[in-house]
Amino acid sequence: MQMEMIDLGTPEGRARADEFEREAAREAATGQQLYAKIKKSSKYYNQNSWAQAEPERWGWPFRVHIIAAPGDYCVQGGPGGQYRLADVNLYVIDDGREMKIA
Repeated sequence: MQMEMIDLGTPEGRARADEFEREAAREAATGQQLYAKIKKSSKYYNQNSWAQAEPERWGWPFRVHIIAAPGDYCVQGGPGGQYRLADVNLYVIDDGREMKIA
């Protein structure tokens, strides 16, 4: 999956973002489901409220997957689209219980 900038202010950008979310969901469905919450120490922490406000769109915690990407932003998914590992706590959910990955 290639990283790209998406302008959510345009119909084309919103369509591409929706396509990205569908693609990410397909990738996540092929293995263990990973979820994330943004750490309080992250400058992106306020984006947790976006996921909580739209759980039908993002989920809470929100679904993510990891890619081998150049740079630090290897956690893909959620309201911001991409995060560094340092910005998030990762979870698996088993039988409705969140289990933090240490």
